[in-house]
This record gives sequence, structure tokens and C-alpha cells, in this order.
Amino acid sequence: MGLEIVFRIAGIGMLVAAACQLLKQSGRDDIAMITAVAGLAVVLMMVIGLIGNLFDSIRSVFELY
Repeated sequence: MGLEIVFRIAGIGMLVAAACQLLKQSGRDDIAMITAVAGLAVVLMMVIGLIGNLFDSIRSVFELY
């Protein structure tokens, strides 16, 4: 799971970067910014899920309720 999530985040980053470059070159800077923010939001939601899993694992290891 560790390396898979890194590749997934890197893939999203590359797609968002390419989309932003294409949009900026076509003169649509506002849509490029929205695309960058949307990509950031997707990655943050993935990371928040992983942090939740981490806290659940810590809770079960130390038997905290």
C-alpha cells in the first residue's frame, strides 16, 4: 500500500501539471487555477483518509478507546 499511494499521488500531480500548462498556454488562467485547486483537494482527501487509518491503527495497537 505504501508505494502504490505514492505513485497515485505522483500521477495525479503530473496530470494536473499538464492540464494547467495546457490551460495557461491557451489563455485560460482562471480555469488552470481551479484545476490546480481541484487536484490539491483530491490529494488532500486521499491523505486525510490515510491519516484516519493511521490513527485507527495507533488506537488498536495501544488499545485506546
